[in-house]
Amino acid sequence: MVENQSRATLILAGVVGVIVLAVFIQKLKPIEQEAQATGVKLAKVWMQDSVQRYHQAWLVHGEPKLLLMDGFELNMTEGGLVSPFKSSGALDCDYWLAVHYPQRKIMASELLEIRGAIKSNSYTCDYTYENGQRVVVISNANRLKIDVEMSAE
Repeated sequence: MVENQSRATLILAGVVGVIVLAVFIQKLKPIEQEAQATGVKLAKVWMQDSVQRYHQAWLVHGEPKLLLMDGFELNMTEGGLVSPFKSSGALDCDYWLAVHYPQRKIMASELLEIRGAIKSNSYTCDYTYENGQRVVVISNANRLKIDVEMSAE
């Protein structure tokens, strides 16, 4: 009888432990989602800071067409933005990301896809990450806008 009581106590403790663990995991999910949202917002701030830093350096150096900085030979636009275009005229969103966000990851999320599009006098670079984060960079008439999105999983 003692053996059965010990076994019953052990089973009950295991069931309670599994329930507590399940509740704990459920409570962590919103925290993880908030951390991911914070990570993508920090990536946006990093990119904006980088854009501003290169723009300020461009102004300080007398608005050159070519700016040497951080190991890059940067072609600059008339408005002081780093041009994401190759000499052939092709849009290179991977290059833009290498210049403005070299770590490429958002927290532990790897970059899955880079898409770029050119429309008349604007371009869009769309970066998709594995946890549903997206960073969209839009340049229109020398004005740059960076948006971040989180998928609703």
